[in-house]
Amino acid sequence: MPWWRIAWGVSPLLAMLASIGGFAAVFGNPRDVWIGRTDAPDSADIPWAMLSYSVAAIGVVLIFVYWIVTSKRRRNGSLQIMLALVFVFGLLGVPVAHQLAREAGIDLGLMPLLPVYVMMGLAVIVFVIIQLSPPMPPEPDTPPIPVDQLEPKAMKILMRERNDAIKKLAERGMLPDVDVDVLQARPLGRLHISDDTM
Repeated sequence: MPWWRIAWGVSPLLAMLASIGGFAAVFGNPRDVWIGRTDAPDSADIPWAMLSYSVAAIGVVLIFVYWIVTSKRRRNGSLQIMLALVFVFGLLGVPVAHQLAREAGIDLGLMPLLPVYVMMGLAVIVFVIIQLSPPMPPEPDTPPIPVDQLEPKAMKILMRERNDAIKKLAERGMLPDVDVDVLQARPLGRLHISDDTM
């Protein structure tokens, strides 16, 4: 499979992963901080978080394009879940960033956090657009294939499975006074227990 097809297939994950990265930049890993593996996050980590949130905003746009191309403007619950997670991780990151700024005696204001607000706004807009789109049509029922139209290989597999089931039923005593060999000799789709098998 070409690399670009793989990249296109996983492109919706970009927004979610980048939003998680933005939150992780300001929140850190409490366990790693506690054992001294890393330093506690501070206000210097806010720009890195906003960079991640900017990438996530681009990812939301990619989700929108992906939805148009692959879902044909039909409702897609999987993409909506990703958008909801993007919004949640942005919502969690904002108060943490403000807390770090207060600890450093910095007034953040609006502009430094603009990337996260843009990301959250885009996530809400795309979520609503997808929600207002028509639902996916139900999958059409696959008509059953007559036994006489099965390929020889499929017929052989089904016969083996059926005969194994008959054998197990007989071993459990669920086919009393029935000739198992006669049942297994019957053609597929013609399995009946009648007087001649008793």
